[in-house]
Amino acid sequence: MTSPLPTGKPDICRITDGLIVPPTHLELIAVDHCNIKCRTCNHASPLMPAWFADPDTVHHDFSLLAKHYRPAFIKVLGGEPLMHKNLVSVIQAARRSGISDHFTLVTNGVLLDKAKDDIWKSIDEIELSVYPATPNAGKIIENTIRLAKRHGKLYRIYRYDEFRATFSLQGTANTALVGQIYAACKIANLWGCHAVKDGYFYKCPQSIYIRKLTGKHCESDALPISDSHDFQARLLAFLNSPNPLTTCTHCGGTVGRHVEHVLASQEECHSHIDIPTDDIVDHELLADSLIAMTPADDCKIRVRDKRLPPWQRLAQLLKTH
Repeated sequence: MTSPLPTGKPDICRITDGLIVPPTHLELIAVDHCNIKCRTCNHASPLMPAWFADPDTVHHDFSLLAKHYRPAFIKVLGGEPLMHKNLVSVIQAARRSGISDHFTLVTNGVLLDKAKDDIWKSIDEIELSVYPATPNAGKIIENTIRLAKRHGKLYRIYRYDEFRATFSLQGTANTALVGQIYAACKIANLWGCHAVKDGYFYKCPQSIYIRKLTGKHCESDALPISDSHDFQARLLAFLNSPNPLTTCTHCGGTVGRHVEHVLASQEECHSHIDIPTDDIVDHELLADSLIAMTPADDCKIRVRDKRLPPWQRLAQLLKTH
């Protein structure tokens, strides 16, 4: 079933019991880099230098944010988060802030055998992303299920045969197209994949990496996290703004054309996105999405999952909302 888009952009976030409630989750970016190079990675990991989240900074930012904002869960991801040698401290720092009770680790699973028990203890759920070009994918799936069961954790396993093109280094001056991409973007209008990094709140992780890829910085694209009396009002206005970000000129949102998943060199990854925004858009999907959009991510193929029983999901939903 599709969910029609109403005239005008509805508020994606609301205030409940004094806290801003986003549609789903907040992303805790543990690292920028990755141990595999997916050519169309929507976090641009193959093109990012090594970077590691600092636990003290994470605790500071999340503690301030927790006073005003309550996501249903936190996604710990990267890059590949298991490349962070102090990942447990990063997750624990976020947990101590009280921002959410549920933490999901998103990983490609390659390094999962080396994950210590403390990492499993620090999370509630694991989400495995399986790519066709990843060596020993079948073994990684079996290993993830075995470890999740051993540690008593929920798990979800998705296969990605294709990505949707995300980044354009050349961008576009077509403001009408940018407005349409933003209006049709599930990240902006349905999913609310918000992110925090080094003292700033972002409406989506893509805006972080477009700034890095292009060197273009616009203050209005990121909100400094503060303890000011008007922070919640400014955050709510930022999240519910109907206007595209400046970085949206370099992004295909969720209406980029389908691209086969391949592993590539850094040079190939760079040349692959060195095209105009107009050329990365699936214009048929764009037109359809402006009429109606479905919540599902058509790139995610569910392989296996172990989720909460219905009564527990309802209890959690009532607790977090």
